[in-house]
Parts: sequence; structure tokens; C-alpha cells
Amino acid sequence: MSKIKDFLKSPLGTALCAAAACLLAVVLVWLAAVRPNNDKSLSERISDDYSQYSAELDEANGAAQTFDTDNDLLAMAFVFGTSNGQPTGELHLELADADTGEVLARSTGDMANIVAGQYTGMGLDTPVTGSAGRHYRVTLKPEYTGSGRLTVGCSSGAVLWNDTFTVNGEAVDGTLALLVTYKQIGGFLTRFFLLVGLLASVVVFLGIYFAMRGRMPLHRLVFVLVLCFGMLYSFVLPPYAAPDEKYHINQSFTLACKWANMLSPDEWRMGNVPLDMTYRREHDFDPLLQNEKTTVFSWQELSENLFTTTPDSFDSHTALEELQTDRNPTLYLFSAAAVFLAYVFHLGFVPALMLGRTANLIIFALLAALAVKAAPFGRRVFAAAALLPMTLHLAASFSRDSLLLGLAFAFTALCMQAIFGCKDGTVLPVRLWLPLAVFGILLAPAKLVYLPLAALFLLIPNSRFGQSAATKKAAYLAGCVLLALSINRAVLVTSVAGSAGFENQTTQTETTSAQGSTPAAAVSYAATEAADNRTLHAAPAAGDGKTSNRFANMPAEYRENTASNFVRRLYYCVEGVTEIPQKELEFWVQALQEGDVTAAVLGQSFFFSPEEVEHSSLTDDEFMSAASLVYLDRDLMTTDAEMCRERLANADRRDFFKSMFSSDECAELLSACQIYPGVEDDRYPLDRNVLIKEIETVRTVRDSQSTPSEEDQTTFTPGYILHNLPAVAMLLVRTVVQDADNWVRGLVGGSLSYSSLDLAWFWVLALYLLLWYAAVPAQDVPVPGLPQGRYRVWCALAALLCAALAFAGCLVWTPTYYQTVYGFQGRYLLPVLPLFLLTCLPRRVQVASGKPSACTLVCCLCVVNAGVLLNAMLAVIAR
Repeated sequence: MSKIKDFLKSPLGTALCAAAACLLAVVLVWLAAVRPNNDKSLSERISDDYSQYSAELDEANGAAQTFDTDNDLLAMAFVFGTSNGQPTGELHLELADADTGEVLARSTGDMANIVAGQYTGMGLDTPVTGSAGRHYRVTLKPEYTGSGRLTVGCSSGAVLWNDTFTVNGEAVDGTLALLVTYKQIGGFLTRFFLLVGLLASVVVFLGIYFAMRGRMPLHRLVFVLVLCFGMLYSFVLPPYAAPDEKYHINQSFTLACKWANMLSPDEWRMGNVPLDMTYRREHDFDPLLQNEKTTVFSWQELSENLFTTTPDSFDSHTALEELQTDRNPTLYLFSAAAVFLAYVFHLGFVPALMLGRTANLIIFALLAALAVKAAPFGRRVFAAAALLPMTLHLAASFSRDSLLLGLAFAFTALCMQAIFGCKDGTVLPVRLWLPLAVFGILLAPAKLVYLPLAALFLLIPNSRFGQSAATKKAAYLAGCVLLALSINRAVLVTSVAGSAGFENQTTQTETTSAQGSTPAAAVSYAATEAADNRTLHAAPAAGDGKTSNRFANMPAEYRENTASNFVRRLYYCVEGVTEIPQKELEFWVQALQEGDVTAAVLGQSFFFSPEEVEHSSLTDDEFMSAASLVYLDRDLMTTDAEMCRERLANADRRDFFKSMFSSDECAELLSACQIYPGVEDDRYPLDRNVLIKEIETVRTVRDSQSTPSEEDQTTFTPGYILHNLPAVAMLLVRTVVQDADNWVRGLVGGSLSYSSLDLAWFWVLALYLLLWYAAVPAQDVPVPGLPQGRYRVWCALAALLCAALAFAGCLVWTPTYYQTVYGFQGRYLLPVLPLFLLTCLPRRVQVASGKPSACTLVCCLCVVNAGVLLNAMLAVIAR
């Protein structure tokens, strides 16, 4: 028995027991809360409009709807209505290929289970594998056994323009409300949960074992644990899940694209990219993963695409109207370098994202380990701060806070070493003061609110610098201030202007969950093959003279210079269309005005569509008339026919087309109606259906990003605050009452992601207890070794001033109609947390000697992080 007790007290026994307990918890949680969720599914809304109900369905024909989707089909859901009581009997579903008539799947359900007015699902007996542009026809036929009758929910007016909806064999002007299930999580959820749980248990075992053995220095152990737990957090909370990570990803990818463009053989150079524009490769899109709200399907998407490649060249790029963070590239160099490496090796979007995250995590782990090693005291404080769940979550992301935290920790530790760790009269070696100065200069401009932390450098006694100490400090201070002002001048100018009464501010701060106005709702468009549901002129043969007459007889209203008339001219001149479905017209107008497509690319999809390239409906003369009418609003063949024919004879249609949309006359014409001519696409031919899907993808990503409205731009500037002190006081009181809970959670990681993943309070309390335990002085470390006297006061003031500036920064960006201060979070205090713990807490209570207490701290942090990971996964599964 004594041998068993001795074994359990040994490092190996304790580590095994802790890991076994973690594994047992994982299995029990899986049985109770994970396995029942294996039926979670994803659905596509083919049409979600059921503003009216159809006539009663008869048994002979029922209802039928054609539709397109690229996704697999596993189940379908409809909105039903009832007439004359609850219908009874069976409802038969048949899914067929609309082009060939082949029956693909069937389903039968009991109508007694239908709940009127809400979606009712029917599983397909055979899963249908999706393919691009496949056309389906779903038919519902009831088989009644009672007097009740069935109706179906549908739209008033067609939503799917090129598809048909029939009820009882007759066409209806509407679209059936229809959802299709295309993915189920199935056994993946079990595998993912158990794998993460197993890996977390292994890390717990290794952390406790090496901590108790005492042979691995604390800084090395922290480095290993940060890497291991950081990677687990990176998978549980995948790319785009960290606070504001989408903007940081945009900045890193844009920087990588800029480097690739510099090495590209192309003559075009990217130059300065505005903050409201982002560059990524052509295929760097994944709407499911780019949704910042992590779900179980985000895990599946990440896992399935982790080792994908891309057809894009390393210098491929596409411009997107997505926001970046700021103009300071310093904290994005490592993540951008990793993304650039992915470009060079043609890795896919997901591998590029994970490489960028991993690069940030490695750099943070190195800086955190340096902080623990360099600290003359309080090493447990730096270890605890580095292993907090919120710290690990940020470190394993594209957020600039990853490097910012590492720099702050390392800088603070080196400052403590320079001030208190050297004997009086000792001159700092270059290996100490050089990284100290570099870290401070990099830290200062990253976020202006942390300038007081960077000022700790000035507290180092002059004797530590040898000769010209004052000059060295002045040079450091000048470098910090000048670099900070040069990079952040836009923010400062805006703040000063605001205090003088200028209210039209341009926000360029890091926003956490923008509360601005929502952009106008995008016009939904279902990409389908062209169908003759529009009124066309008789299809003339090329060159029979009728097409030329069509140009001469173009409706006069098409000549008015508007975006909608530009689209009408395209349809009329190329396809002879005179009546365009309103939603189709609105879709293209919105796409043009929002920059989702340029006038050149849209025209290219008409003039050089696959059909036109294969068999053009226009002669050369007619092509030149159509192109000039569309882009110049005048027919060059009526005024300069010979010149046009000569130009075409020396080139080809593509060159003539390019000369039209790239002309100054075209630019002037289109700018008046807020359309950007742009440049052509590399793809010839260009399928308009493909273009539609790309626009929808861009809109899906952009929907998660917000832009400020006019009322959002009137904020609590210094001038406004001075003139409205009572209102500001009430704002502060409401903020503390409503948001203090979030600040407390956010500092340690009790609320992860976009403050949308709240963990149990047990973990929050445990983490604060561990922070207190880390900050309590050890008995074998003399109290005089800690900051004392004026040094303690100045260090405490620096920490408090950073916190005050962070809060004030959020206050001045808060719109005046808000009830609480916008955007302040507990995580903003993480950079100064070690300094605060070392200087502001009382020192009368002491713990045992440093090594045993460090061992206990690391063991507890390992167990708590494993618990937080499980809690985070449960919170995601519950969504």
C-alpha cells in the first residue's frame, strides 16, 4: 500500500492520475452532451418566402418546384398549411433531375405529424451527390385519408426567376418555400471531440510530469505548454473566431499579396492599399469558415481542408472591399511571412490561415519564455499570464495582440531585470539593453495606450547605461514618440478635430463587434442557366440587318446615364432583351454600385460568354456598335465606321472591347452614375452564372463586416465630454453596472471569441485564484527584491495609466447615443497584467519557496486549460 501511495505522489503517478481524470471527464461529457448532437445539420435556403399559401393540393398532381443547387441533398423541408382540419394520410416526395427526368430520391411522411406554419423536414431515402449547376425538380403528392387538405407556403411572385412552380398541374407566379439539408455532422463530432480531449489529456500529463520532476527550467516548460495548448485553442476556436480576427487576417493577407506582387513578373504594382480594401488570392474564400460564429461545421470545414492546395499562382490577387486594421505592418510581419510561404508552395486557404496563426503562436511562445527567464522575480506571474486561456486564444490567432502581448511581457521582464536585477554600478550588457530598447520601440506605436508601459525604460538608473546615459534615454524616447506619432497620426488628427467640434470622424480603430448601420440588404440571386422567361426580339441571324436595326431602335430611356440603364443596354445590345426581371436588374445594379463587379467584367460576361465565344450572334460591325453603345452611349459605327473597322483589322474583338471600357470617355460617363469601369477578367470566356456565385460569396463574407453610419460618427470626443459632463458621468455608471461582468470574464478567458462564448464561472474563479497565487511572494525571495518605494509607485502608475488610456480610447469612439462605453474589454489589460500583479498587490501573505509553488501553479493551469477547452467545445456544440 505504501508503494502505491509513493507512486501516486511521484511525478509519473500524479501525472497519470490527472490525465486519467481528464480522460474520464472527456468520456462522460461525450456520453452526456456530445453524442446526442451527432445529427446536427446544415441547410441551404432555396427560398425562405412563405408570405402566402397555395391552393389545396390534389392527389393527382400536387405541387412541384424546379431549383438549382451545387450542394449534396440529404433532406428537404417545406412550410405547410392546412385546410378543413389536420390532413391525414401519407405525403410522397419525389426528387428528380429536371433535365433528364431521372428519379434521384424519394421520401414518404405521415401528414398527421405536420405542424402548420413552420418548416417540416423529410429525409431522402437516397443521398444525392451535388454537382455544379445541377437542375432538380421536387414534387409533393398527398394521399388523403380524411377530410383535411394540405397547402404549401410560397412567395407572392417568383423568387427563382428561371424556375417554375406548379400547383395541381398549373403554373403559379411564385416560388415554393424550400430548405435543403446538404451536410450532417455525423460521427465527425465524436471523433473531433474525443481527439481534442485526448490531446488535452496528454498535454496535462506532460505538463504535470515535467513540472513535478523539476528538471526542465520553467521558461522552457512555459514555451512547450504555450505551443501545445495554443494549437488546441487554434483548432477549437478556428480562424476568424478570435476578436476582430477577420480584420487582422485581411491585413496579413494583403501584406503577403503585396510581397508576392513585388516579386511578380507583371508590370502592375499594388502600391499603397487603402484600409477599406483587402487583397487575397482568387480562391481564398470559405464562407463557412469565415463566419466568425464558430459551429461544429467550422471544425469540420477546417479539418477537411487542412491539407488542400490551390490552383492560384503565388502572385494571384483579387481586390475586396473588406476592412483592414491600420497602417502599421510591424505586428503582422510574421503572420504575413507564413501566408506568403503558403503562396509560394500553392497551399490552400485553410493551410495558409493555420500557418499564419502558428507563426504568431511560435513568436509569442518565444517572447513569453524570454519573459519568464529574464524576470529577476515574479516568474510565476509571467508564467500564469502566458498560460491564461484568453492569452492563449489571442496568441494562436492573427490578432496583433499575439505579438503585442509577447512584447509587453518580455519588455516588462527585461525592465525589471535592468532596474532591480543588477547590482549598483553594473553596466547593462548589450544583450540586455538592445532587445529591451527594440521591444519598447516596437511596443510603443503598436497601440498608443501602452506608451506608459514603454516609458518604464526611463526608470532604469543612469548608471546601468555607462557613458551618455541621458542621450541614450532621450534617443529611446524620441524613437518611441516619433514612431508612434507617424504611424498613428490619422487617429490623433481625428481626435483633435473631434475636440474642436468636427463630427465627421473616420474610424480606424480596432472594433470588436461593430454596432454601425447594416448595409443595404443584398438582392438575392439564384445562379441558374439562362431561360427564355424574358421578352426577346426575334433571334436574328448574324448579319441579316435586323440586329443593326435593333441598335438604331434602342429605347430612348436607355440613353439616360444611370446604373440601371447601363445594365439594360448590355441586355439589349448583346442579347436583345427588352424586359428584365426586376430582381435580376436590381442584383446587377447593386453589384456594380457596391464594387462586387466592375463594368468591364460584367460586360465581358455578356460579350464573351461561353455561348458568344462558341457561336457569336453578332457580326464584327454589330459587335463594335454594341460595345460602343454600352460603354460610350453612342454608336461609333454611325460616325466612325472606317476607323473602327481599321482598328479591329489590326487587333481582335478583345482589344476593341478593352479600348471601349478603358477610355476616358467611358470613365467619365460611368463615374456620373457611380460605376467603376475597372479592368477585364483573365477568364475568356466568362460564364455569367459563375460570376453570380462569386458575387454571392463575396457578399456572404462582407455581411459579417460593418460600416459606420452618420450618427455613429458623432462620438464622445474630448470637446463633447467637457460640455456634457453629467451625461458622461451617467454613461460611466451604466457601463460599470452592465459591463463589469464581461470585463472580469474577458481578462482571463471566461468569455472567448467575440465575447460570445461564455464559460462556467467556476473556471473564471479558478483562474483568478491562480493569478493571486502566482502574485503572492515566495518565502525564499526577499521582499526588497520586488519593486519598492518610488519605483513601485511609478510602475503601478504606468499600469493604471495604460488601463485608463485604453478605457478613454474606447470612450472617445463611443457614439453619443450609446448607453454604455463601446468596445472596452478585459483583454485590453492583459499587456500590463504582470506589472500590475508585481506592484499593486499586498505582500504580507507569502507562499512556500519558489520552485514548489511554480510546480503547483503550472499543474493547476494545465488542468484548468483542459477544462476550459472542454467547456468551450460544449458551448460551440450547443449552438
